[in-house]
Amino acid sequence: MKIILRKKDSVTSIVLFIFNIYGEYASQYSIQLNNLIDFMQQFGKNETSTRMGLSRMVKAGILINKKIEGEVVYQLTEYGFENIHNWNHGIAMFFNRYEKRHQVWNKKWSAITLLDFNKSDKERQTVIDDLTEIGLREIIRNTWVCPYQMSDEVDSIAARENVKYLSINDGDISLNFPANEFINDVFQVAWIRKRYREFLDLMRDIEMEFDEIKENAGYCLALLFKLGWNFYDIAISDPALPKELLNDWEGDRVVQEFQQLRTRLYEKVKNYWDRKISL
Repeated sequence: MKIILRKKDSVTSIVLFIFNIYGEYASQYSIQLNNLIDFMQQFGKNETSTRMGLSRMVKAGILINKKIEGEVVYQLTEYGFENIHNWNHGIAMFFNRYEKRHQVWNKKWSAITLLDFNKSDKERQTVIDDLTEIGLREIIRNTWVCPYQMSDEVDSIAARENVKYLSINDGDISLNFPANEFINDVFQVAWIRKRYREFLDLMRDIEMEFDEIKENAGYCLALLFKLGWNFYDIAISDPALPKELLNDWEGDRVVQEFQQLRTRLYEKVKNYWDRKISL
């Protein structure tokens, strides 16, 4: 399911993004074909490529199409909605960690060991992705740690994927070497910091484009996609460590600026859709 969302700039990824934002806007997941064609033009996708992409999505069971009052309408299926849910869940889990980061940390850790688990098996990649998305990091083979309580989330993943595990919750960690070394190595602090700095530069570019488009509010849809896609990629990689472990963190600044810029873009998209849908 998640592979669909990772194919950046494909018709499938863009259409799912549009349905996601449109669902936020209209609280429904069906869009007329003529509107979809217009929306996709904002991404540089012509009518032919859009129709072909929509046809592939119907064959894949992501969308269904039907006629309503003479108009062709595309509607998200349950499978399509699951793909959107995976995206939204990853973001929601990040903000859950981000909120915990700004609370007083109890200095307790959680750890799990996956039993009879071969991560080289292709079907097990989902487990690894899911554990990473909720904030756990592998310290040795099949043993994962997190500075927050994650028992409910781990239970859900294990039940869905039929995985046996051993867990330790609310534990203490002792090290015979500097804690910063452990934090930097296990949670890839330098790599994520670099990505956040690159994302700050990307936001500057998006803001410049936003200031230049003036009345072309429709193009804000493409800018919103660019902003959200790149933020998602970083957010699911950021464990949002407690401030007691990592005080000075680019992620704090990025989240604030991301939310502000997203609000500005989303308001423009709403105005664009208000005019478009009322015609």
